[in-house]
Amino acid sequence: MDMAYDASMKYLSLILVLIALPLNAEIYRWQDENGRIIYSDQYRPDAELVNVPNPVSYKPPVINNIPDEAETPKEPTQSYQLTILSPQQDQALWANDGNVPVSVDLRPELNVEKGEKLIVSLDGMPVGEPQESTSFTVEILERGLHTVSVSLINEMGATIVTSDPVTFQVHRASINRPSAP
Repeated sequence: MDMAYDASMKYLSLILVLIALPLNAEIYRWQDENGRIIYSDQYRPDAELVNVPNPVSYKPPVINNIPDEAETPKEPTQSYQLTILSPQQDQALWANDGNVPVSVDLRPELNVEKGEKLIVSLDGMPVGEPQESTSFTVEILERGLHTVSVSLINEMGATIVTSDPVTFQVHRASINRPSAP
């Protein structure tokens, strides 16, 4: 066991010496017969020694005022339920003026003091500004199939929870069928 340890220490010492040798190497410069400047670590009688300054290094400052995550008090995570009450899934609506009412149920209630707001998305795109009400009116100009969802956001605009999407059909009167309800 001691012989194996001695042999490994000899090899380790040899490796460390071989690694350290190039760190102290000198650099020489000379001009060849074609006028090219040559740099090398090998000495030649016509070469001049090049003074290589120590490399510039950077050590970042230590920042001591960053609190550990364990020290940072965290608010308890609250579980929200956000459900669209109207329109209902697969509902067909007559909206001749192009307006569709959307209402939601949020449990627990919206916390306005914390800056919580609701925003409606129609067909995957936000509609209007975030608001503090659970009732919205969405203006839909086109008849057809649409999907609506509502998201609860915090004061920074980050989404806390999003409702399940609801798909519904909008019908509008047509000049081709004026007798439609």
